[in-house]
Amino acid sequence: MLQFFSASTSIVDSKRAITECIEVALEGEPNLDCDLIIIYSAMGHNFQELLIEAQKLCPGAQIAGCTGAGVIGIEGPDESLKALAIMVIKGPKEEFAVAISHSKINLDAYETGVRIAKDLKSQNPI
Repeated sequence: MLQFFSASTSIVDSKRAITECIEVALEGEPNLDCDLIIIYSAMGHNFQELLIEAQKLCPGAQIAGCTGAGVIGIEGPDESLKALAIMVIKGPKEEFAVAISHSKINLDAYETGVRIAKDLKSQNPI
């Protein structure tokens, strides 16, 4: 069964922000091991630092994410430049799949959705 955890912060330092989010999200768990981290970041963070630190803290996790003008965390919406929120998932890898679209510019939304759906289905046909 999948377990879901989340946390958010507005800490300015990107490495410290992702560290705090992971530690808070997994507080009470025996360790920081997880299977998937989804990072939601405002545009002010150093994305490379976020990814490197998340991978260092949770080496077995797949990492996905997106950026925008803010995030919605446990405390509500945060539109500051250094807003960061994460969702962490623990569970059997056959219970979830990750698909991506690198860009939405000049893409047909329907065709992109069909491609992502086929990708997800091929990863987990059940």
